[in-house]
Amino acid sequence: MYTLQQLASMLDLCQLGLTGIFFLHALSVFPQWRAQYFNARYLRITIRGLLLGLAQGAVIVAAVEHSAVLQGGSIALLAASLLMHAWIAVQNLAASYAFVRLDQRCALLAHKMHWAIRPLGYISAALTGIAWLSLA
Repeated sequence: MYTLQQLASMLDLCQLGLTGIFFLHALSVFPQWRAQYFNARYLRITIRGLLLGLAQGAVIVAAVEHSAVLQGGSIALLAASLLMHAWIAVQNLAASYAFVRLDQRCALLAHKMHWAIRPLGYISAALTGIAWLSLA
């Protein structure tokens, strides 16, 4: 079983990862804002990602609030959910940059990562919900 110190450090890593994901989503809007041309699909992905991030932040707060010593599994679910969410944020950033700057390398990266956006979004949301229910 995990000690309280290990769980606290895992939650700190989750908070740091979530902050990075929020930054990536905000960064994906920046090139479009500078060009004053917005793609509705990329904005929709950003808004959904930010909402998912708020839900994941609520799970982190609930884990800290309940001092989840015995719920190491729910923190692992949350960490897996954050990794999936990070994939979505990176793909959205690459697609947004390629859209505005017409950069071929970013377009190829975004295209190669695009297959997983919808399934990872749903799985990440489901894992966040399961982590929330396991803490309740």
